[in-house]
Amino acid sequence: MNKNIIGVFRSRVASGFEEEFGALYEEMSGHIAKIPGYRGHKVFTAEDGEGLVFVEFDGEVSFEAWDEHPDHKRAKERGKLEVFSEYDAIAATVFERHKKP
Repeated sequence: MNKNIIGVFRSRVASGFEEEFGALYEEMSGHIAKIPGYRGHKVFTAEDGEGLVFVEFDGEVSFEAWDEHPDHKRAKERGKLEVFSEYDAIAATVFERHKKP
């Protein structure tokens, strides 16, 4: 059985890197939309300024295609080096889901 995968990316953009982050986000949004099995993502900003991206994939193959995408790998390295002052990336298998409708 192919279980869905969710990704949760919490972050804070480093001061002075807001414009670069915006450009990287737009570029990556275009790439991820082309990954077979990508189900969508949502972006939230907490009251304290922390950002959160929630993303869904049909399964591990789809998630790994995104994780290994060369442009995404480049953006992740750029983020680690300077763009983010802090981040926490989580990937998890969905083992239960309740939904309406």
